[in-house]
Amino acid sequence: MSIDEINKIIAVKKMDLEECEQELNNRYYPSIVRMAMMNYISALQEQIDKYDNDHINL
Repeated sequence: MSIDEINKIIAVKKMDLEECEQELNNRYYPSIVRMAMMNYISALQEQIDKYDNDHINL
């Protein structure tokens, strides 16, 4: 994967993460939905960290 592709992936995941966090903090959701969103946010953060670390190692 090229550095350009990795940068695009990181940017999209960061935008998605920011949007999810804002939605979670600004709207009411039932607890099961909040738990699912928090799991998704955690997964996104792990993926961003992985891509950032892979990007550093290139």
